[in-house]
Amino acid sequence: MTGWFGIAILLAASGSAGPGASQAIRIDAGEFRWWPLHVRKAPSEIICRFEVLHGAGTVHAELLGEHEFRQFVRGRPYDKLIGTPAAANAQFSQIVQDRGDYAVVIMNNAGAPPAIVSMYIETRLATESGGIARTLPPERRLAVILISFAIFFISAGWSGLRLIRAMKNAA
Repeated sequence: MTGWFGIAILLAASGSAGPGASQAIRIDAGEFRWWPLHVRKAPSEIICRFEVLHGAGTVHAELLGEHEFRQFVRGRPYDKLIGTPAAANAQFSQIVQDRGDYAVVIMNNAGAPPAIVSMYIETRLATESGGIARTLPPERRLAVILISFAIFFISAGWSGLRLIRAMKNAA
């Protein structure tokens, strides 16, 4: 029975990490790894944390838009939205205002020893930005109530007049 228990543990451990889950990866000198992110609702907050588990603190992370990522892959100059300095552990948090595709890129400096890095990436809707209205101001609330009452009484009165005319014509 011990063999089945070991297989069950291996199968459970081999599952893929979902959103917001932590992953350990190996990055050799001068190499990078990237994760695509699709922001469906804006504004959204993108949070990235990493920790070097084995190796030197020569790793840094950047958040790139879709166009900038293509420029990065082609070796051309690009602008990052936010980045971390080279360190053994670092994090960033960035609110993006536009929907679309983004990439989180983690890089190890050229000439540095290989590093095993634990990565954590999360996206969430940024509701703390203050841009979402929760209630109406009192004067606007009064205006909405008065307009609603006016529309109701006009439609009820018009319907009543039509009904009275129809009853007179039928008699």
